[in-house]
Amino acid sequence: MKHINFVKYPLIMVLLFVCGVCAHGQGPFCGIVGTEGCTAVKYDDPRIVAWATGCEVVFGPINIRNRPDSIVTFAHSGDSAIGPAWTNTVYHVVPLGDGGYATLTFDEPIHNVNGYDLAVFENSFDDYFLELAFVEVSSDGERFVRFPATSLTQTETQVGGIGQLDATYINNLAGKYRGGWGTPFDLEELRDSTGIDIDNITHVRVVDVVGSIDPQYGSYDSYGHIINDPFPTNSYSTGFDLDAVAVLGEPSSISAPQHSVIKSVYPNPAGERVTVMLDPAKLQSGSQTVAIYDISGRCMMEQPVPSGSVSVSISTERLRNGIYIVKAAGETVRLMVAR
Repeated sequence: MKHINFVKYPLIMVLLFVCGVCAHGQGPFCGIVGTEGCTAVKYDDPRIVAWATGCEVVFGPINIRNRPDSIVTFAHSGDSAIGPAWTNTVYHVVPLGDGGYATLTFDEPIHNVNGYDLAVFENSFDDYFLELAFVEVSSDGERFVRFPATSLTQTETQVGGIGQLDATYINNLAGKYRGGWGTPFDLEELRDSTGIDIDNITHVRVVDVVGSIDPQYGSYDSYGHIINDPFPTNSYSTGFDLDAVAVLGEPSSISAPQHSVIKSVYPNPAGERVTVMLDPAKLQSGSQTVAIYDISGRCMMEQPVPSGSVSVSISTERLRNGIYIVKAAGETVRLMVAR
């Protein structure tokens, strides 16, 4: 994270605010904290049952392009990433540097429960300055498998060192949410992976995304898109700022968030059909649709919502087994298809 003196440079705050309220929320994935369907995990979420108890770090350079031999010096170990997420400071973190990574361990293995299984916390000071990281898991500390990640952010113009991102174009990348709110990950997405036991995860690895759109230095998502995030930051705390990793237990409910447009999605996992229950009082006037996206952000199907309807039934016969995203009126809910 690059630390900026906003008192000294008040114009920066004005520009960030203006940019932040323009054209956000247009992507296929869930949005920032406080928006409908947001999956962020708060630092005091009752689902949190444990935190990482060990952390080893391989630090990356301050600027992989211009200063490849200058390693970040903000933290000298991974100690600041052990234990609960910090909420009263942005400084008690482990900056990884460009392409650096941290490997975290736990007192007990992480199990594949119903819903999300772990959450990674970063220290962003707002909802739009987002520094991203890949997340990988291992059941032996040797073979690591990466969660499939998606970045649909434009790649024509480099996001600058204090630039902004739209969370609705990002999926399965840590750092999607502001400080105090973790990005969740579901081990079920790795069920078909070889060489790991998703019911016995002993190690979690967090790998900094090098946000350059220069192919010589940049990082790519699971679908071959180069990832555009703030670059270069050129500071002693360059790269993803790891705050903490939480272990999640069973959720108390699988319903959509209270007061949401999407009241429920069932059955979930779905077989041949899925029903999306809606709250017509919260739907905006005019034509509305329910859409299903795959985790790469591609729209797989779309169905109109009849006027006054409280539910929409959608055939999922053409969908392969896997994780999908149901979207209605800007809100998203995860759907699993399994036959």
